[in-house]
Amino acid sequence: MRASADDGWHRADVMAAVRKAGSNLAEIARAVGLKRQTMYWAFIHPHLRANRAIAEFLGVPLSELWPQWFDADGKLISRKATPRPEIKRISRGSGPSRPRKRAA
Repeated sequence: MRASADDGWHRADVMAAVRKAGSNLAEIARAVGLKRQTMYWAFIHPHLRANRAIAEFLGVPLSELWPQWFDADGKLISRKATPRPEIKRISRGSGPSRPRKRAA
């Protein structure tokens, strides 16, 4: 399930593991008194309570899921956000693909 030892788990792998275990992030959030959005935010920025709740639910150490943010003891080592993937833009050319009709 892991990409490499340095990267930790991919967010899709974490979410799939939660679903396979019979739950979802909203249920985990309710169980620990957090909002559902906080759980999704925890995939981008470290949020100790949310990340810990996910890790405990899966039975996996924080440092295995997010080694870039947490050490082996579960202590926060970095607040650096996960970079967003670059989106390739498709150029549309210099103008519309066909001339527009003018109103009479």
